[in-house]
Amino acid sequence: MPDRMINALIVDDEQHCIDHLTELLRTHASAEVRILGAFVDAGEASHAIASSKPDLLFLDIQLKDRTGFDLLNQIDSTQLSVIFTTAYNQYAVQAFRFSAVDYLLKPIASDELLSSLQKVSADVNKRQLTARYEILLQHLNQPTGTPLKIALPSMEGWDFIPVSEIIRCQAQGNYTLFFLQGGRQLMVSQTLKGYENLLEGHGFFRVHHAHLINLSRVTKYHKSGWVTLDDGSTVDVSTRRRDAFITRMTMRRR
Repeated sequence: MPDRMINALIVDDEQHCIDHLTELLRTHASAEVRILGAFVDAGEASHAIASSKPDLLFLDIQLKDRTGFDLLNQIDSTQLSVIFTTAYNQYAVQAFRFSAVDYLLKPIASDELLSSLQKVSADVNKRQLTARYEILLQHLNQPTGTPLKIALPSMEGWDFIPVSEIIRCQAQGNYTLFFLQGGRQLMVSQTLKGYENLLEGHGFFRVHHAHLINLSRVTKYHKSGWVTLDDGSTVDVSTRRRDAFITRMTMRRR
């Protein structure tokens, strides 16, 4: 849990959702989170944020005829953390994951709430939030399409990479090395499995325990068990993955 008391506001246009989140916080995080107030109206919430300067905002995406993003545009959000609360479908959940914006899916579960609170005190969560919100909005506006960009944490903050420019990803222990268009490389502190789960539905395939590749970047498959990508690199295809790989490539060409 965070190492200091967090002052929080809740903004949600459904009172029963406010009541549920308030009860969860009081039951599971009363020593860590102080609830300064809760609002169903975005205008009132904007004034409260300006006057009370909370550390954390629990923000519903849909607020009657407005959105949580409309509220964020009215305030200085650079000094507070935001956890979105949403009842959106699976496509929107993917959008949150690609943008690296924290969210809680309604009905909110206590374990998910505690996990989100653990991230709040990390300064990295506040870096380049505006750009991450923009990526989230882009994805939400085309929920069934190919994701435009992915937010990747780096030593300096965040890199926002067009998914189409990712050639392949390679496991490096608990890290993942991204090979990007133009010869650029980026090391990210997350396992390859995490990115496999995120990218596999968007044209990527794990051909080997250490390699996740962008299928649109494959130029040749060699029967001896390896592929050539359009940057000239070669990657082994494990024996147990070859049939599935050939099937995927065949389906793409229909």
